Amino acid sequence: MKIVAGLGLSPLLLTGTSGCVSRSVDGPDDDMGGDGSSGMAETSGSSATTAMSTTSPVTTLPPSDEGTTSVPPEQMCFPSDDWLEWEIWWGVDANGDCVCDQECQMVVQSQWDEENCCGSCWYTFGEVLCSEPLAGQCHFIVTMYEEGCGKGRPLIVNDEARVACVTERDDWQRGDMPRVDGLSPRQRRELAAYWTDAALAEHASVASFARFMLDLSALGAPPELLADTSAAMHDEIRHAQVAFALASGYGGTAVGPGPLPMHGLNAGQSAESIVRAAVREGCVEETLAAAEAELAAHRATEPTVKAALTAIAEDEARHAVLAWRFVDWAVQQDRSLAAAVRDEFDRAIAAAQRASVAPSTDLEPTVAAAHGVLSADARHTLRARCLRGTVAVCAKAMLVDRTDVESASTLA
Repeated sequence: MKIVAGLGLSPLLLTGTSGCVSRSVDGPDDDMGGDGSSGMAETSGSSATTAMSTTSPVTTLPPSDEGTTSVPPEQMCFPSDDWLEWEIWWGVDANGDCVCDQECQMVVQSQWDEENCCGSCWYTFGEVLCSEPLAGQCHFIVTMYEEGCGKGRPLIVNDEARVACVTERDDWQRGDMPRVDGLSPRQRRELAAYWTDAALAEHASVASFARFMLDLSALGAPPELLADTSAAMHDEIRHAQVAFALASGYGGTAVGPGPLPMHGLNAGQSAESIVRAAVREGCVEETLAAAEAELAAHRATEPTVKAALTAIAEDEARHAVLAWRFVDWAVQQDRSLAAAVRDEFDRAIAAAQRASVAPSTDLEPTVAAAHGVLSADARHTLRARCLRGTVAVCAKAMLVDRTDVESASTLA
């Protein structure tokens, strides 16, 4: 509804694309079946692992006998074009079987993080898709699952999302600390890690909006868009402070952001590049982030967390509307941008739909919900419904040629 109002789309929606006005985020998995599941395929039972360094040897090529030249045996397992798949060679276990145990999963996680660093999304080991013994080693094709993405607008540089590293500091906390009575040390660690990731993503959003401000200036945007972008930067600073306070409260140690890597960052590029980034980072990702924050706030029972998420959801909704307003303004200024905007919406929606969603933590569902962490099923269902019922419908309505609609309305 905020997007509809922000774009003045209500007359267009009443002419046949009314999907935007029926969005509901209250209990998105209530209508998905008696067990509340989303219908998403279950994982193989592999548990989430935390990335860490390891000294365990691992080869990346099929092994051969020392001193001999051998042709690698024909592989039966092949990775697909899905970028979430990962290939690894690993030794057989004590029984001579091919099992990607916890140590193997840690190495996969470490390799994945090294190749996909600096992201505002986090991934965890998913499942073994295929395994085979070859030349005394095990050949695995595994998949990674999206564990969670940054709240707010991501900072994308050279097609990768950037966040800072976390460090111990006491100047990035704002607001009350959460109640931790009754939580086990493991539960506190899980919640501290979750809120640290969220805080780092909010911190990166400040830089993202700073670049957006430069992009707006480069295109000669109206003053109200610049003013709202400036306000959004202040919002994201506050969000990061609140999230770091929650992370510090759960973890028992004051934490904050380290330096944010900025190499390769550019602003004021072509109009097409700017609007494509706004579609992807703002219209799609911020709309999803706002919906997730709203639902998480609705389900949270810990008072400090609930209050924080309620405020964040309201702010993120305004930030999403800001992105939609900018794209709408840019297209109205230059109708030749409509094709690029339509193409980017198709790409961004397809990418978001393909993303697998794994549990954000290993917490018990009731504990996770109470402290602001949505289940994988809830996030998967909510994202699907939001993409289908809000993003796709509003994008279609926004890209209608207003001149034709207004002319038809006048003739009628």
